[in-house]
Amino acid sequence: MERNEESTQFAKKNLTNVLSCLIKKDDYASISLAHAPDNSARLCRAWLIQFISSHPDYENAIKLVEREKQSTCLSFLNHIECKQDILLNPNNSTKHLWDYFCSTAKQADEHPEKMAQTILKKRSLSNLKKATIQLETPASQLLFTSNILISPPIDPNSENLPAPFADEARDFYNQPQDYWYDHPIPLDASDPENELLYGLRKLDDALSVEKDKGVIAKNSKIDLVLSISVTHIGMEGLAVRYVEMLTNEHLNLKHLNVFAFDENRCQQLISLLCPNDKKAARAFGVNGSYGRHYSFLKAILAVWHSAVNPETYFTFKIDLDQVFDQPVLLKKYGKTALQLLCNPYWGGSALDSNGVPVELGMIAGGLVNEADSDADEFIPDIARPDTKTLLSPISSKSIFCSQWPQAISTETEIAQMHHNYQRVHVTGGTTGICVDALYKWHPFTPGFISRAEDQAFALSAFGFEGYLSHLHAAGLIMRHDKAAFAGRSIKHAADSKAIGDIERLLLFSRYTDILPAKQSDIIQHIWPFSSCFISPNPEILAGLIFALDGSFKGSKYVEDGAVRLLKSIEFCRHKMEAQLAEEKQGWASFYETMQFSDEIKEALHQIVKSAAIN
Repeated sequence: MERNEESTQFAKKNLTNVLSCLIKKDDYASISLAHAPDNSARLCRAWLIQFISSHPDYENAIKLVEREKQSTCLSFLNHIECKQDILLNPNNSTKHLWDYFCSTAKQADEHPEKMAQTILKKRSLSNLKKATIQLETPASQLLFTSNILISPPIDPNSENLPAPFADEARDFYNQPQDYWYDHPIPLDASDPENELLYGLRKLDDALSVEKDKGVIAKNSKIDLVLSISVTHIGMEGLAVRYVEMLTNEHLNLKHLNVFAFDENRCQQLISLLCPNDKKAARAFGVNGSYGRHYSFLKAILAVWHSAVNPETYFTFKIDLDQVFDQPVLLKKYGKTALQLLCNPYWGGSALDSNGVPVELGMIAGGLVNEADSDADEFIPDIARPDTKTLLSPISSKSIFCSQWPQAISTETEIAQMHHNYQRVHVTGGTTGICVDALYKWHPFTPGFISRAEDQAFALSAFGFEGYLSHLHAAGLIMRHDKAAFAGRSIKHAADSKAIGDIERLLLFSRYTDILPAKQSDIIQHIWPFSSCFISPNPEILAGLIFALDGSFKGSKYVEDGAVRLLKSIEFCRHKMEAQLAEEKQGWASFYETMQFSDEIKEALHQIVKSAAIN
């Protein structure tokens, strides 16, 4: 849909205002058309320069934008709308525009300690009450979950591509991608860089320590549900066979029972529970945006509790690039990972800093980078950026810098060693939920959320007279090892991850606008980090970030990113509200079916049994 003339002129006026403040004469050479790395980057530069009349390439930029207006890059950039006037200070002496586009970055940069103190005050809890049912015997009460993301090989001719899967894998390599993830496991991953092998082996080792310390019985095993998401529709069967082969040929798991659920098995399960319910089927699954598999890995606890083991009352999700570093935990805290997880307040209640009732049905730990895991003081996995270095080259960081509030939020929330705190800033791994919270709140992350799925999950149960939140698990720190083994896949997916962050701006700005709670209340609740992704002008901000970074990245960042972002804008404008309502109904139907006949219980048990891979 094309913008009308009034909308076009309004956007042009505001973009001219922004870029005149942002790009000074000293920066003109850095975005010249002649020195663009490729044509995609040149189109991004031309789009920016058309709003800077004093730039030497101004006339040529206007001609190029007109000539290439049908390109995917300009189709997206010419589609964005400005929601409100952008009022900037023309005499601003800083090299950034955070005051308007990312105010918490400015606050964190200028007053980090004040922000930290405010966070502690906002997250503090009072009148804590212990849970009626507490996690005391993890071997029977706890279900681990994790997710694996599988993509075609990076190199279709790699010697690491398993021969039984080679022809099929090469077919998918040549097909367009349907879903994007941060660092999926390519089918040609070598053993040392394979996240599945790394994570399962390390988790099994950690459970050996739990047995040595008497936390779980010597002959016990803990169930782990593994979701398998794929980048290409139709690759599910190949991915399951690949995971099963790796697990059985390369691992000797002694303490884990692993159950694999791909999209096909998920649909088999939901068809049994909610036959002919398209809304439930759409919500329940593991392919697509991160929100789908995140919700599934929480909801599967209800199935386990109802049809597999009624003692299973808690679930805890880890990412397989994260490790329970048991020697460090024992040295620092005198407890094992499971002992730290057995928190009597998980499932309890409290009052927040405003006196509002909080149900602590969820729990959250934290992360530390491998190199810092044994440091005397906690070193968060997100470091404070250096503003001068950050802003030295022209980039999107000059208008949007989530790293600053993320760093302050991470070090303040996660390093806290007192138990009377709730967590708002959490990571997808190191989070858990109890079954009563699932039944009461029906929480879910919408299937359109591709980033910050953990934050969106909690927001689905926020805005009532009380709300569901994460209890801070003091000391429950996992070691984040992704840089140690997944460098190739991280590098390969870097552009996709960057586009995902822009999608997050668009999606969260719209999502929080249609939730039951007021958007202003949500912003206050999730301040300072997650709130910066809620913008009064999300499309303009998304376009500026894309064009500024695309001016230097070019290539697939621009070509693939423009397609994704244009789809995201259309979805936010016209489809999100209806899909959210449908998914809410779908999840309600799922939880309402948890009281079922013995016949359905047996059928469910058979589906679970068929998912076992070791």
